[in-house]
Amino acid sequence: MWNLLAGYAGLVTFGQQLFLGLGGYTLAVGCQKLGLGVRPSFALAAVTAAAVAVPVGALTFRLKGGYFAVGSWLIAEVFRLLFGNSEYLGYARGLNIVSARTVDAWVVYYVAVGLLIAMVALVVATLRSRAGLALMAIRDAEGAAASLGVNVWRIKLLTFVVAAAGTGLVASLIWVQTPFVQPDDAFAIHWSAEASFIAVVGGLGTVEGPIIGAAIYVVLQQKLGATGPIHLIVLGAVSVVVMLVAPRGIAGIARDRLGWVLFPVARRAPRRAAGSGPGSCSRWRAACR
Repeated sequence: MWNLLAGYAGLVTFGQQLFLGLGGYTLAVGCQKLGLGVRPSFALAAVTAAAVAVPVGALTFRLKGGYFAVGSWLIAEVFRLLFGNSEYLGYARGLNIVSARTVDAWVVYYVAVGLLIAMVALVVATLRSRAGLALMAIRDAEGAAASLGVNVWRIKLLTFVVAAAGTGLVASLIWVQTPFVQPDDAFAIHWSAEASFIAVVGGLGTVEGPIIGAAIYVVLQQKLGATGPIHLIVLGAVSVVVMLVAPRGIAGIARDRLGWVLFPVARRAPRRAAGSGPGSCSRWRAACR
């Protein structure tokens, strides 16, 4: 979902932990406060994240580039402070997730695999549609896309809401394995840092890149997780090396040198026949719309 924003919509954000925190707290409130159980709370997490994403996106889209990245992080910090000072949400000590402890680990595993398949399928289907074509046009040249009739604000907001809902579901899956959720952890910026590492190392702007990057991250996490600060230093060093040597990540290397593309979503403009009129330009505008 972070790659969908940064790699395809050009929305590099460091505030995606906002929706991770919302997903975790929605699960806790549903289980502990409302007595809904795990499954309804799981679905409610996606709805809550999507609903909050609408005003957040409408506000932050006024910012561009680095300002958008910093602004999204600041909004996540505001939510962290609000949740940490809420009596209903347990202040800084957070909330217990009582009924979630009964969920079997194998159920979590199968749901995780199902979410992975569903999200990859959603991203591929979106990128192969007209909306996906407009999305990549916005990433490459927002002004040119707008001049061809693309509703830039609507496409970006829709992508932002979809990414928020997907992140809310993943958050529920993360927090269902823990006994409680706390604001300092749920809204920590390390979630966005890990997501950016996975996307950049695997291949930003590719569907298979984050899958490769996630596998690399898990291996490094397991090997170096007990080393404390050294673990973070190694992750940072790997990111810098990959950005210098292979800016398109491992998936980019596979595409350039081996021609290996697992999920092809790129578009090629058809070669216009000699003597063809300007009608093709209007057809491309209609496709973008």
